[in-house]
Amino acid sequence: MENEFPNFAALKAAKIENIDYRIVVRRGARTGRAIVMAPHGGKIEPRTSLITETIAGADLDMYCFEGLMPESNRELHITSRNFDEATALELLRTKSTVVAIHGRQDRDDPSTVYLGGKDAMLVSEIAGRLQEAGLQTKKDNHPFPGVQDSNIVNRGLTGKGAQLEVPFSLRRRLGNEPELLEKFCGAVRKAIETFDAINGARSPIMF
Repeated sequence: MENEFPNFAALKAAKIENIDYRIVVRRGARTGRAIVMAPHGGKIEPRTSLITETIAGADLDMYCFEGLMPESNRELHITSRNFDEATALELLRTKSTVVAIHGRQDRDDPSTVYLGGKDAMLVSEIAGRLQEAGLQTKKDNHPFPGVQDSNIVNRGLTGKGAQLEVPFSLRRRLGNEPELLEKFCGAVRKAIETFDAINGARSPIMF
């Protein structure tokens, strides 16, 4: 994307926290190592914060970087491979299950969730759960592989995570249809719980 900030330091120098943007951290009731993130939340990629908050619920840790400006919030977009906000990086130091929620343009596919990130097992678990819930997913042959080491989703303890690129039309439906939102977010949440149960020795979530 043209004219976006190259890193968080550049954004912070030009914008005012809690006026132009805000950082939202909510610690879950669990003490485990899972986190759900929206690095382009608020008005940057609309409804990604809502999806993130709903997946996290009261139990999982959550991080959102949110645009608050009246207009032109896409200006606050820092591409995932350059996203280096200090609070996010500090949180990720203790997290081995990382899921990032993004928004994409529909283009010619308004309903498919494109899945990326380096954690192939977690990606597959999420894809399976979403498909069971009646949602369309695609893991390969799309523009958002999310496999760079510097991508924020791959900067947790294991060096790998899973990112979801949710099309605009589906995000709009999720914002307007509570049952669909619960179905979508419940599927992702179940994937996180299942993944951590299978890999408990490596990435436990303590109940």
